[in-house]
Amino acid sequence: MGERAVSARAMCVWLGTLASYRPGFVGELVLRYRTAAEVLDQPPRAVVEFARRRRRRGAGTSGASVRDASDATTDAARFAAVLAEGPEACLRRAERRPPGDLVVAWSEPLYPDQLRDLGDPPLCLFVRGGSDTGTVRRRVSAIVDAPLVAVVGTRAPSAYGQDMARSIAGGLARTGVVVVSGMALGIDAVAQKAAVDVEVSPGPSTVAVLGCAADVVYPRSNARLYARVAGSGLVVSEFAWGCPARAWRFPARNRVMAALGRAVVLVEGAERSGARITAGYAADVGREVLCVPGEAGRRLSQAPNRLLGHGASVCESAADVLEAIGVDRAGAETATGDAKLAQPVYVLDHGGAAIRDVLEALSSETLTIDQLAGRCGLSVAKAASAVSDLEIEGLARRIEGGRYRLLRG
Repeated sequence: MGERAVSARAMCVWLGTLASYRPGFVGELVLRYRTAAEVLDQPPRAVVEFARRRRRRGAGTSGASVRDASDATTDAARFAAVLAEGPEACLRRAERRPPGDLVVAWSEPLYPDQLRDLGDPPLCLFVRGGSDTGTVRRRVSAIVDAPLVAVVGTRAPSAYGQDMARSIAGGLARTGVVVVSGMALGIDAVAQKAAVDVEVSPGPSTVAVLGCAADVVYPRSNARLYARVAGSGLVVSEFAWGCPARAWRFPARNRVMAALGRAVVLVEGAERSGARITAGYAADVGREVLCVPGEAGRRLSQAPNRLLGHGASVCESAADVLEAIGVDRAGAETATGDAKLAQPVYVLDHGGAAIRDVLEALSSETLTIDQLAGRCGLSVAKAASAVSDLEIEGLARRIEGGRYRLLRG
């Protein structure tokens, strides 16, 4: 790897680590320099000066953005230490990990393209999955290519909500759709347990996106589920190794869950719940929002029923989700005996002009998602969706530098 690539990776990890201790830091930099790419082009001294100016103006960890004054003081001290450490030293420290841990930088092909739709994308992801580097890299690569759907809801679900989350998540996993959730109590844990119970090959059946570091088990009552997801799926966080749970980290986590998937399914939740926030983020980045309808007048029905009234799609089963994201169950079946699943076959809905335009653009050259969006007059989200569909059908492949090329038979 050349010096330029190493420097880009180091900048991503340094800035991502800084953002682990100061809410909104990457967003502030993007506002200043317009794009994430231009942020990465800045010399470290410019970032240091920017951070110090913002600190003098009172921006950052003060006020209601952290749980209490003690947390604010701790995070401010860690932010200052990482700022002084610099990119290369920060990268070396972040990489001193067990074989199943991986850091993925925004500048690298392995980084999930769907997260680039965010205005303030995580500049690096801290990932745990499997017992060796090859396994965790293969799993991350799988979630770049596979359809993902987030299943979210209240931490105190009804029996009905649990049954629906279990049925939807299990049904999605059995068709090869990767279930994304936050490993919180309640609906998150029910959905991820249902997904991890399904044996799929070669990719993971579930991805947990945490509001703390990927090596921190929170809540502790989910320790067994955490071990199972880390063993056969992926645990992902934008927060540096060792970061504890903080109140402000959970809404930040929700936007990553929303952007990772093609859709968000809201099972149960109060009007101002975190699950409702996740659905809002999904709508903002052009993802499908589906809701399980609830009994009128119940507190846990407030968020899904309100969203249904504003145009969200009804979700009564996994089949509703598959239809919404353009994936059919054709070819997915359960084998007898060991109950393992046959490799699913996807039938994609290519009804719009986006697929045709992207195919035509890739016929003569390799292009990034941003370039495809500009060339075809599409939003970044629609261009990414079209390319993802082409990859699933074996018509396109991602190559070095985040570019895509058309595969010819």
